[in-house]
Amino acid sequence: MDRSRPARISASDFRALLAGRKAVPRARAAHRAFKASPRGAGAAPLCFVLPFLPPSVNRLFATVRDRATGALRRVLTAEARRIRRLILALVQGNADPDRLYELRIDVHLRAFCADGSVRRVDLTNRVKFLEDCLCGALGIDDSRIFRVVLNKVHADEEQTRIELHTLAEPSGPTRPEAP
Repeated sequence: MDRSRPARISASDFRALLAGRKAVPRARAAHRAFKASPRGAGAAPLCFVLPFLPPSVNRLFATVRDRATGALRRVLTAEARRIRRLILALVQGNADPDRLYELRIDVHLRAFCADGSVRRVDLTNRVKFLEDCLCGALGIDDSRIFRVVLNKVHADEEQTRIELHTLAEPSGPTRPEAP
C-alpha cells in the first residue's frame, strides 16, 4: 500500500510538540513515498507511549470563518494537528486491513485529589481521536477494531500507553459466510 508520510520531524520539533509549543516555522518539506510490509499474525503488538494525555473532544475542533466565502467551518485545532503528526511519526509500518484488532489504552494521570476524592476526568471522550490517528497511520479502517480496553491508572506523571493487538477470532456470533 503506497501512501505519503510526512518527512521525519527534527528533535527540536519533537520537543516542541511534547511541550505544547509551536515549532519553528520552516519551509514545507516534500513528502516521500512510504511503503512497509503489513504486520503479520506472528508480529509483536504495536506499542508506544505518549508523554501527555490525549486531547478531549472539547479541545479538538475550532470554528473558523472562510475568508473567501464567509462560511463557517470546523477544523482541527493546532494542538490536535500536532498530536496527529506526532502519532504519524511514532507509528511505523502498516497493519493488515483484513485482520481484527484490539486497542488497549492506559492513561496515567493523577486520578485522586489530595483529599482522596476521585478527579473528574472523562477518558471516553479522548479515545476516538487516538483511534482515528492510529488507524490512519497504519492504513486500516477503524471498523477493524473490535475491542477497546481503556484503563485509568493513578500516577504522578501524565502519559498515555497505546497497544494494538491482533485478535484471533471476533467476539460474538460467527461471521456470515459469503454466498
